[in-house]
Amino acid sequence: MSATDLATQPATGGWTVIIPWAAPVDPVAPTRPKGLLTTPDGDLVVMRAIASVPKSAVCRVIVAFLRETEDRFHTAEALRRASGGTIECLILDERTAGPAETVRQVIARAGVTGPVCIKDSDSFFEIAEMPSGSFMAIADIRTMQRLSDPGRKSYVHLNEQGFICDVVEKDVRSNLISIGLYGFHDAAFYAKTYDAVVAERGEMNYFVSHIVMSAVIQGEIFQPCACEQIVDLATDADWAIYRSAMPTFVLDIDGLIFRNQSKFFRPFWGDPVEPIEKNVAHLLALQANGAQLLFMTARPEAYRETTVTALEALGFRVHALVMGCYHATRYIVNDYAQSNPYPSAIAINVARNTPELASLLPLPFNLDRG
Repeated sequence: MSATDLATQPATGGWTVIIPWAAPVDPVAPTRPKGLLTTPDGDLVVMRAIASVPKSAVCRVIVAFLRETEDRFHTAEALRRASGGTIECLILDERTAGPAETVRQVIARAGVTGPVCIKDSDSFFEIAEMPSGSFMAIADIRTMQRLSDPGRKSYVHLNEQGFICDVVEKDVRSNLISIGLYGFHDAAFYAKTYDAVVAERGEMNYFVSHIVMSAVIQGEIFQPCACEQIVDLATDADWAIYRSAMPTFVLDIDGLIFRNQSKFFRPFWGDPVEPIEKNVAHLLALQANGAQLLFMTARPEAYRETTVTALEALGFRVHALVMGCYHATRYIVNDYAQSNPYPSAIAINVARNTPELASLLPLPFNLDRG
């Protein structure tokens, strides 16, 4: 499928979301592009990026990527499966000069009209409400996750009226950064502005922020759009930070969460439980920051209801509970890959009934956002 094979759809109101994803692929690296990695909760990163724009405000979604990306990773098929066929794929046979040109080509080749927003493929966040005109999504870097390379970002200044007045690429000059979502009130206006920049300065590797600044100089008002729950995955280090907060824990119950109970000796299974409070508090902190908890126990199936009730009373979300496990050594075996690197399984042994879990299992380092 080439760019001309794209089945265009006329806009029926709302924003057209464009994902300009035309960076070349390293021919020898075994890695997928960041947008095609699978998040810990089972989505594609690019789908989470698209979901940053409220669905009720969107009329079309178009992802543009290179033929080499399609040939190597079957990207169009992956996006169709991930979206149920609602995403339009525009495959570019030749590399563009940069993301701003990629957007320009999408507008022309896909017949985009009306308001358009451009979204990076490797970040996602929550927006309470979409602005009504041109805008740029921003965040205060002091309130975000730790970024592995702040020098890669675009820094934003606001004027006295609170509108965007300056955007500086790759130079730390402000506490406000662009987080990868740009809105233009009309696709034709973006195209006209881009064409004027190229006519004046020549064809170069322009970022979308360069087109924003050219539009601001012309008098276009860009509103800042504040966002929450921001996740930026621009680098491999950022990906590792993100993943570290969302592990899956397979947890024993007796002797780890409750003081040990047994079938034959007091206290018995089914007796009132005595939580090991320090361990419980530590696990609840992990759960609150994204960890998934699975429980396993030698208790037989007959005690499932009382066990779940006791766990939920402490605040645990019981993703799964495996009953009747052998009272013997337990092994966790897992595959590893780019999206879940080695080591993908870790074993921790805790002495029975001791409140020492926190010292053996520290909180992920990215939970400190100060």
